[in-house]
Amino acid sequence: MNPRRSLVSLVSLLAFFVFLVSVVVSSCAEPIAPSLDLTPTSQSLISGQSVQLTATRRFPGGALEDVTSKVTYTTSDRAIATVNEHGVLVAGTQPGSVVIKAYDSISDATTIASFTVIAAAITSIDVSPPVVALTRTSQPRAFTATAHFNNGTAADVTSQVVWSSANTDVAIVGNTQLDRGVVIPVANGDTTIIATDAPSGITGRSTVFVTGGDATLTAIVVTPNPTTVPVGMTQGMIAMGVFSDGSSKNVTASVVWSSSRVDVATVSAMGVVTGVAAGDTTISAAGLGPDAAIKGSAAAKVVP
Repeated sequence: MNPRRSLVSLVSLLAFFVFLVSVVVSSCAEPIAPSLDLTPTSQSLISGQSVQLTATRRFPGGALEDVTSKVTYTTSDRAIATVNEHGVLVAGTQPGSVVIKAYDSISDATTIASFTVIAAAITSIDVSPPVVALTRTSQPRAFTATAHFNNGTAADVTSQVVWSSANTDVAIVGNTQLDRGVVIPVANGDTTIIATDAPSGITGRSTVFVTGGDATLTAIVVTPNPTTVPVGMTQGMIAMGVFSDGSSKNVTASVVWSSSRVDVATVSAMGVVTGVAAGDTTISAAGLGPDAAIKGSAAAKVVP
């Protein structure tokens, strides 16, 4: 037998045996389980803010699978932050640090992320109306204060801020539980109404102009409209005056009343309509003197 050929055969047989052993070993090895990633891994949030978490199942070899809505989330402190089944984390009202854990029941993998929650803070205050003109006889005007926070939200803080007037000789502003933010004109001039957040010192401002002239009549509204009156019966009408400062008051006794058809109905100086005969008429109320051009009316029907 050729010794050289025998040696080659032996080497080949040995290589085949090594190959068989490697195949058997690899087939018996434990499979490598996928790992779990959670992003972001850490972040600072302001109370009220939210962030979308992303859970990723990472397989050996680099393959990835988004399992954000398939894993189970838990939080170490629900007062600091909560997270729903879709991975939306919401920062709570209590500042502090919190750990969010994601568990993948398929791969039995767990991962965590940490977040820091910072209390929301006021960045600015708006006072409404920002500019207003009043007369000395104007009705008290309620102002509002809206705070804007560093988490992008806004809130009505009218009852929480401290109100003040820069010139109390012109207008004063209420600062009690019953009249907080209510401005009362006093005399001619201008002043600044200020709303202050005491903890931060942040302020909002509005300018108020007070003039000495009385508010002027701009419109008259007559009610009821329409109205029905039986023949021989009466119906009292009401005239409401609307003024240039936005106020209104009952002017029934200080207008000129008239009926477009006195053969159907008459109206007294106090706005009392009396049915005369069946038909339709218009009851009107006009202002006095310089306000004579300002009128209001209502339709009246007289029935048998």
